[in-house]
Amino acid sequence: VLNNFFYFVSPEWKSWNESRRFCTERGADLTIINSRKEQEFIQKISGGAGVWIGLTDIDVEGQWKWADGITLTSGFWGTGEPNGQRGENCIASYPSGWYDYPCSNAFKWICEKNFKNE
Repeated sequence: VLNNFFYFVSPEWKSWNESRRFCTERGADLTIINSRKEQEFIQKISGGAGVWIGLTDIDVEGQWKWADGITLTSGFWGTGEPNGQRGENCIASYPSGWYDYPCSNAFKWICEKNFKNE
């Protein structure tokens, strides 16, 4: 729990879309990272593995948006990232930063749910 959000770290691997569906079917969504503190928290609970987060440019190439529709203003990109152009539209977060991958790749993921609004 961080800032009234509950986090779920998956024990299995799925595509970005399958991961997001898992979250939304449970009233949550893929995690949205709003601060360095949250980025560090995500890496801590993921055990340092790459995990899908709720960031994609699938709608407009190069326009990164969070799962809630908010446009990314600043991020924690890995060196040289994003670099996949049209072939890599979804983001996995690692301790070294964010990396773009094909959305069909399989990663673990993290769901986030705001329980303050329950």
